[in-house]
Amino acid sequence: MIALAAALALALAPGAAAAEEPGPFLGEGTRWADLPVVRRVLLDVVAIPADAPRWSAPDAAGLAVALGAGLALMWPAHPSADVRLDRWITRELNPHLPLVWNDVVQPALWGGIAVGGLGTWWLATARGDAHLAQGCSLMAEALTVAQAYHVSVKLLVGREGPHDGAGEGRVLGPRASLRLYPSGTPSGHAATLYSLLSAGTAYFEPPLAAQLGLHALAGGLVAFHVIDHRHFLSDSLLGSVLGWSVGRWVVLHRRSDPDAPPSRGGSSLALVPLPLPSGAGLALAGTL
Repeated sequence: MIALAAALALALAPGAAAAEEPGPFLGEGTRWADLPVVRRVLLDVVAIPADAPRWSAPDAAGLAVALGAGLALMWPAHPSADVRLDRWITRELNPHLPLVWNDVVQPALWGGIAVGGLGTWWLATARGDAHLAQGCSLMAEALTVAQAYHVSVKLLVGREGPHDGAGEGRVLGPRASLRLYPSGTPSGHAATLYSLLSAGTAYFEPPLAAQLGLHALAGGLVAFHVIDHRHFLSDSLLGSVLGWSVGRWVVLHRRSDPDAPPSRGGSSLALVPLPLPSGAGLALAGTL
């Protein structure tokens, strides 16, 4: 994370001059109308860090500030600011607030997002609604890329969560990461919510009132993730920044003109039978 923040700072100077030319794996032939979502995701994982020298100064500076704030919260000051806040929440807030991230809310939230998102994507594809299908595809792309980065960083850092060890948020490195997972930094829940929110609002451009409502909902869920001691504040902050940044980048670089004919052929989705060891089910198959 420290190396990433340093790289962003170094990218500020050449950003304006280099922005005129597309970076690696960018430009024509790499957008929604040209490539299926899986191939775009594979390109994104490489293209996003490779594109850092071409980021605008305000974008890079904002991201560097957010990363710096997260690292400051994590700093092992015996205890860190993260740990002090977590202990204050235990004393002052938890006795008066309900547990939001419980065994009912979590499956309902993620199940609703999955069913609603995939169902809308399938319906848009079946009806030939290219605008809606593209939006769903870009949101799925942003989510997948954000998760790839989130899991990679979390496994490399290997940080304790509020319920691990003495609750001190120690950074133990890759050797402990599998034992600690899904605890650690960044928060995958925050990365998921903000990648979807970022890509969705950037592409569909809903009214301001709707955007404010969505931000309040996502922010509230992430805040209660900290209040419920699922993550420290820095974990959720870094996950939110990760998801938001990836979502904006994906829409900026992978969006196609609504009238552009797909050069890869039309998308197709269908429900097909899925044999299982204990019975049968349905699977969503096709080309996206």
